[in-house]
Amino acid sequence: MVKAKTTILLVIFLAALIASISVTPWEYGEVKKQYSFQPAKEGVRMPESGIGDVGAELFTIYMFPFELLSLVLLAALIGAIYIARKEMA
Repeated sequence: MVKAKTTILLVIFLAALIASISVTPWEYGEVKKQYSFQPAKEGVRMPESGIGDVGAELFTIYMFPFELLSLVLLAALIGAIYIARKEMA
């Protein structure tokens, strides 16, 4: 019963992952930078990047490596929990 639930959750997770990867607009080549705000006055220097820019790049250009890293960290967390529970028993 547990394996069936795990399999169902795995299929749902993979379907969501594949759907998010397929709808991501992969831009190759030069990427146009859009800043999260515009300077209020002329002569004010714009920052190199902001938190909005980091988030936009993380979920567009670096979507696949980000998801891959999340799966690796999830596996490490589950393994650590499994080892900790095994030693307690």
